[in-house]
Amino acid sequence: MKIPYPDIPLNFCRKCILALLLLWLVVTSIRAQWSVGGKAGINWSTVRYPKNILNDKAGFITGGQAGIVVAYQLSRYFDMQAELLYATHGYKDDNLYLNYDGNASQKGYSCRIHYIEIPLLVKYYPIAGFNIQAGPQLGIGVSLSDSWQEAVDFQQQAKTEFGVVFGLGYEFDFGGFVDARYNLGLTRSIQGAESGYEGRNINISVGYRLYL
Repeated sequence: MKIPYPDIPLNFCRKCILALLLLWLVVTSIRAQWSVGGKAGINWSTVRYPKNILNDKAGFITGGQAGIVVAYQLSRYFDMQAELLYATHGYKDDNLYLNYDGNASQKGYSCRIHYIEIPLLVKYYPIAGFNIQAGPQLGIGVSLSDSWQEAVDFQQQAKTEFGVVFGLGYEFDFGGFVDARYNLGLTRSIQGAESGYEGRNINISVGYRLYL
């Protein structure tokens, strides 16, 4: 014996889905909370040399960062956070060989690149205050300065860079927070480089958020 299935109208299904979606939006808006603030910190950065630079590794250079933070609390466990930062990264090499205009020299070199950075992060809170962060980051190269003034335009910064950010943070009840992050560059930071020169950055920052 065949048991007939009820004939549910398509319009009824659509109304149920719409009602569930509206209910989810209402619950989310009740639980969600906006916050804005600022942060500043210090970073240590370098680049990955291409394989054709034999037996040599780029060293770390110290820089800084500062900017604004906007966060949206989705639930007890998750936040979405966007930032607009000014930052300086780069690298150094204590013994780099330069052949420029037929003149060969070998000496120390340091390169500093100035950026506007926009990380977009998801933050997970396994326990109150402590969070795990991850997300993509866009870097816009503004300018480059280096220690070889005689070699004009020896290197130029890439116009845009993309990377992935991983980090840990802790937020205090009064609105202050501390972040520690690692930025893995996926594209080159030096314009015209055939390979390599992806950024590798570690940063520590402190800040304050005001809940709206």
